[in-house]
Amino acid sequence: MAGQGDETRPRFSPGVSEAATATPTPATVPEGPVYAEPVDPWATAEAAAIAAGGQPGGYQQHPDPQGTWTVPGATEPTVEKRSRRRLALIIGGAVAGVTVIATAAAAFLLWPKFPALDYHALREVKQITPKIPFTSTFIDTEVYGERAFFAGVTETGTLHTLAAGTGSGDVLWENDNAGRAYTWKAMYAREKVLVLVSGVDPTTSKSRVVALSSEDGRLVWDEELGSSDEIHLAADTVLWVNREAKKLTGLGMSDGTVEWSVDDPDATTLQLVTGIDDLTGPAGATGRPFTPAGGDKQRFVQIDSDRTVTVRDVHTGDVLQKRAEVASTSDKVAAHDGRLYVVEPGATKRVFQYDLAGFAETQPVTLYTAGDSEDVGQLTPCGKLICFVVSTGYDGKADVVRAAGGEGAWDKAVAGVDGLVAVGSNGLLAVGDEGTTLFVGGKEAWYRLGVTVRLDARNVLTFSGGLTSSVDDRELSGTHLGEESVNLGVLAEVRPGTCSWNTSTIACADEKGYVLHSFAD
Repeated sequence: MAGQGDETRPRFSPGVSEAATATPTPATVPEGPVYAEPVDPWATAEAAAIAAGGQPGGYQQHPDPQGTWTVPGATEPTVEKRSRRRLALIIGGAVAGVTVIATAAAAFLLWPKFPALDYHALREVKQITPKIPFTSTFIDTEVYGERAFFAGVTETGTLHTLAAGTGSGDVLWENDNAGRAYTWKAMYAREKVLVLVSGVDPTTSKSRVVALSSEDGRLVWDEELGSSDEIHLAADTVLWVNREAKKLTGLGMSDGTVEWSVDDPDATTLQLVTGIDDLTGPAGATGRPFTPAGGDKQRFVQIDSDRTVTVRDVHTGDVLQKRAEVASTSDKVAAHDGRLYVVEPGATKRVFQYDLAGFAETQPVTLYTAGDSEDVGQLTPCGKLICFVVSTGYDGKADVVRAAGGEGAWDKAVAGVDGLVAVGSNGLLAVGDEGTTLFVGGKEAWYRLGVTVRLDARNVLTFSGGLTSSVDDRELSGTHLGEESVNLGVLAEVRPGTCSWNTSTIACADEKGYVLHSFAD
């Protein structure tokens, strides 16, 4: 990963000029409906941070909860990343990497609401052995608040799940209530339920979404998805694009009941509108919040193949705003803090910013216009701005990370960026081939070997190597931004790609079971 960028690269002034053409040009509209991946504000899939190798059984650990679950023939979620060699295990405290925090930056970071965590050396809370051994087909963990959830597929193809308290490690419940599926793809924890998503059964062209009670593990609801359906998980609502029934439906997360349903004859894709609070809690390797903020006024944008974008209320489905000629279902988009960002496809590749409050009336602002040889990707909310990567060439040596959309915009050259993760209101982690660069207010604070993830708005956790699916060791360090890192010790013989965490405990699968470790009081 490179250091500071070339001072001769082009500059721009985001947030001040309107688009040369107020509406993206019709020439960029693809012909016919395109069933492409929704572009996740946290990245396309959690696997964007996995440093090497495939996943057992073809699944991706901690994938995007806004992902698309489809049968063969529809577009599967992909990952914006280049081929790269395996991250080496860094030993002897080298996980701290190179630290270059300036005094001014350190003072800027000390936000009282998120003080330094009381880090300590890793302590094993409990080793948990499931009643039925799992195979390598699917293994995963999720942490939500003070509960850790574990899942593994048995030799019979049944998904065996259990929950444990993060403080004691005591098993709260354990069962096979999720049942069987051709494959299992993902697990997501919410306050009241544990949501499990299967892969597509080629004999039926169907998949399943199952919800177990987080309290006692009982089966709460079980829904069958059609051939090209999509689901998107908000904090307490499941948004279901039912393409076979031509319906867009909101299901209550806690009980699976239909809260609202509208006709949807078009090839809709969806994007949840996130907020600043979604950037301040524990998050996965691509920034997916383990505890999404939600709220009574959460919204989402509905994108149709005719380039119409509709803003709807998550809980009622009510139309709040609507505008034609904005984005197609295959465009790269992100929705955050009352704004919609769209990367224009085709040769021009402008980045547009729309104000969702005045969506129908106000004209979009052009934040960036890519050069002839440039590509724009990895739209990621970063505080009140939008961050993205401008790439020139496939090797990533000329990558530039840009933060645009208002006061405090900046750009820095960082070679080989594979993922962006926001840390609070002004921090950004740029995860690359071998390490992570932290930017604060547009200034490079440090570079560290390994993968760094968010604990809260001012604390991060660094793994000394990639988040792979095989059993391996990883040295950990915890850092309160603006202070020296704390070496936490070695997380031994775990599957790093299965790990989840809160601000004090990390849960992982190992060779034959699961393990909880404490790293802060």
